[in-house]
Amino acid sequence: MEKLLLIAFLFYVLQMILTYFQVKDFRSNVDELRKKGVIGIGSKKRKLSAGTIVILVSNEVGDIIEGRMMKGFSILARFKNFKEVNGCSISQLKEKIHREDSKNTAMLDALNQIESQLLKLQAM
Repeated sequence: MEKLLLIAFLFYVLQMILTYFQVKDFRSNVDELRKKGVIGIGSKKRKLSAGTIVILVSNEVGDIIEGRMMKGFSILARFKNFKEVNGCSISQLKEKIHREDSKNTAMLDALNQIESQLLKLQAM
């Protein structure tokens, strides 16, 4: 019984350590991309399948400069470049999502955040 508790505790500690590194990776990606332009972050959480986090960077006009995506089921997932969105406008991406994959809420959340930030910048 004591061995089982020890093993469970060790797995818990390992999970905490790997979670720390995943959060560190997230923060470093956000900090790096924030320097490039207006940033939007979207997430899609699922209980029994892979979750997704999308980070998009736009210029002041609304064209996507860079995108990164983390998709995975475990705490071992890391961000990867999402080059398919580079050079697209926000409206083009929204149309594409509504046409092809209306369930891509992570991408839509990121695009909506960028749109609202651009509106605030234009109002100033």
